[in-house]
Amino acid sequence: MVYVTVEHAMEFGNTSPISQGNEAVMTPAETLARVAGMMGEERETRRAGRVADSVRAPKVAEVIAQQLRGRIVRGDIAPGEMLPSEKALMADFAVSRPTLREAFRILESEGLIQVLAGSRGGPQARLPDLSVAARQIGLYLQTQRTTLADVLEARAEFEPICARLLAQRCTAEGLAALQSCVDAQRAMLDRDIESEAQFAEWVMLTAEFHDLIALHCGNRTLAAQAMALRDVLAFHRRVGLERRRTHGGEPSTPSFVPPTVDDYETLLTLVRAHDAEGAEQHWHRHLSRAAELMFETRDRDEAICLFG
Repeated sequence: MVYVTVEHAMEFGNTSPISQGNEAVMTPAETLARVAGMMGEERETRRAGRVADSVRAPKVAEVIAQQLRGRIVRGDIAPGEMLPSEKALMADFAVSRPTLREAFRILESEGLIQVLAGSRGGPQARLPDLSVAARQIGLYLQTQRTTLADVLEARAEFEPICARLLAQRCTAEGLAALQSCVDAQRAMLDRDIESEAQFAEWVMLTAEFHDLIALHCGNRTLAAQAMALRDVLAFHRRVGLERRRTHGGEPSTPSFVPPTVDDYETLLTLVRAHDAEGAEQHWHRHLSRAAELMFETRDRDEAICLFG
C-alpha cells in the first residue's frame, strides 16, 4: 500500500488551482498527475525511514470528489445547476467513467448532488442539508449505547442558550412563526384533544416549536446542533405515541398539555420583552419538567434506538 504524509494528503485535497512563481496554473489532470508523483516520492521517503506519521493515500475518485465538492460549496456550481457532462469531466480529470462515477457516488452520499435520470439527466448540484449528518450522529449515539437521559440532558443545556439568543436577536418573522405555532396549539386546546390523532398532531406542533427556537436564535451552529438531534428526539416521540396507543391514554386533553402551552406563551412574552436571562432560565425549567414527564413512562437509562 502507498502512503503519504498528512501534510501531502491535505495538499491533495486542495480544491484551488496550484501555481508556483511564474509557473502556469495546473489543470485538474495535472493535479492528479502531481498527486501520483508525490505518492511515489513519499513511498521512497518511507522506505528511507524519514516519515513518522502517515495516512492512506487518497483514491483518485476521492481527489475528484474533493475538487467538485469545493466548486459546489464555494458556489462555482450553483444549487440546481447541472455539473459538466461526464465526457467533459472525464477529459478534464483524465480519468475513466467508473472512476468519475465513484466520485459522483461520494458526493451523492453527502447530499451535494442528485443524479437525474433520462437523456437530459446527470449530476445536479444541491444544497447540503443536515439529514446526512443527523443520521450519522444518531448512528454514533446508538453504537455508544447513549441513553435517552443523556440526550435530554444535552438538550436542556444548549436549547436554553437558544432561548436566550432568541430574546436578543429574534426577528419579526421568527416571532410570527413561533406565535403561529402556539396559536395552533391553543386552538386545539379550545376544541379539546379527544383522539389519539389529535394528540399526535399536538405533539408534532411541540416539536415544531422547539425547532423554531433553534432556527430563529440567530446562531447557525446552535441551530445545526439542534437539528442534528431532531431525528433522535422524533423517534422517541413516535415510540411514546405508540405506547400511548397500546396502553391507552387519557380520554380527553392530557393534564400536562395546558401547562406546556402556557410555558410556550410565557417564553414568547419574555422574548418580546427582550428578557434574555429570563427566557433562558424559564426554558431550562420547562425542559427539566418535560424530561421528568417523559421519564414517567420511559426508563431514563434506556439506550436510544433509531436503527433497530
